[in-house]
Amino acid sequence: MSKKQLYIIVGIFAIITLGFFLASFVLTQGNKKPDNNQNGSISNFFPFGNSNNTTTTSGGKNQAANDPNSQQNIATGVKKNLPILRQITKKAVAGLYATQKSGKSYVNYTEKETGNVFETRLEDMQTNRLSNSIMPRISEAYFANQGNSVIVRYLKNKGDTVSSFILDIQKTAQQDLDNASTSATLPNGRFLPAGVMNMVVSDDEKTAFYLTRSEEFNNRSSFGSVYDFEKNTVSEVFHSPFSEWLPVSFNSKNVLLQTKASQNVPGYLYSFNIKTGILQKIIGGINGLTTLPSPDGQHILYSNSTKGGLALHVLHSQDRTTTDLILKTLPEKCVWKNDNVTLYCAIPGNIPSMDYPDAWYQGTVSFSDNIWQVDTKIGKVTTILTSSGFTMDPLDMTSLTLSPLQDYIYFVNKNNSSLWAFEVGKAEI
Repeated sequence: MSKKQLYIIVGIFAIITLGFFLASFVLTQGNKKPDNNQNGSISNFFPFGNSNNTTTTSGGKNQAANDPNSQQNIATGVKKNLPILRQITKKAVAGLYATQKSGKSYVNYTEKETGNVFETRLEDMQTNRLSNSIMPRISEAYFANQGNSVIVRYLKNKGDTVSSFILDIQKTAQQDLDNASTSATLPNGRFLPAGVMNMVVSDDEKTAFYLTRSEEFNNRSSFGSVYDFEKNTVSEVFHSPFSEWLPVSFNSKNVLLQTKASQNVPGYLYSFNIKTGILQKIIGGINGLTTLPSPDGQHILYSNSTKGGLALHVLHSQDRTTTDLILKTLPEKCVWKNDNVTLYCAIPGNIPSMDYPDAWYQGTVSFSDNIWQVDTKIGKVTTILTSSGFTMDPLDMTSLTLSPLQDYIYFVNKNNSSLWAFEVGKAEI
């Protein structure tokens, strides 16, 4: 045997031996239990320090916030590492209410299926049930009185008649405890008159304005009343021979009344002073008109129907000027920031050519939205959320609500009425 052949044989033997020892080492390490004194077993594989359970991309951006599986145990007192877009409920909700406690953002909501009221703390997604009195088939819910009251609208006795019941949450919670949560009696509260068509809660949440239709046959007139939550009183303040009104805002003195929108019908927006009884036109003669006033009432976001689509504008009430926005959506998919300048809007990625807003109201078209920020002074628009980066399900966003701390935007997915939250405070703008 030559020396060359001998070297080859020795080399092969050495490689086989080394491979055997490496395989044994790997198998031994894999069977070891994790060290409980470490922040996580994965940290043992980072030679240059603790990873802190954080993954970075080449751009250095923290991706742990986008990973719903990276949540830490609440029992340890460590804040959860939650995604900036998160689903709060899988069940359908009838209404929501944004609030805060001790500097933390909460959202209250009513389940459609049961009528139960819940609250969720956004910091760690902890949920508490506030009432346990079953009121099924809820269609709408309006929170008021600092979240202590909620007007639930539901179909009564499996018929087509919608009843409106004012639920006292704190009293009902005590009633649930007294009856060991098994009572079949109606929870604490009171009914509004029958035939309520539409309503809106005042900005201070102390009163609500609602519309009823005349009970006379072939009479299309409507009546507007104000309910006072503290006094439990009702005052009729408005009468109109026209019934197709939709109240869009109420500041306890003036209520903004919009005609119900349709693509082929000119729409109008009026201001009604409940003290003087004066009805004053703000804007009108616009097909498919839908509106969203700013918190101070000085700016009106509105849309109008175009051929197969829609357009978006802002009316400035003081000087009667109008700003045309390049984005296309419905005001029902937007919310004003408290500065009365900034808008957050759910913008569809694609708007098929159809009659709007009718097609969206009737459910014949559904959108997949992203959230944009709009500066109505200078017309600057910025994308702050691309929803497809977080969920494969299309989100047709409506009922956008900004938290009191303005760090979250809550919305309902129109496709299934589930409740979601977007942590706007962490958006990259």
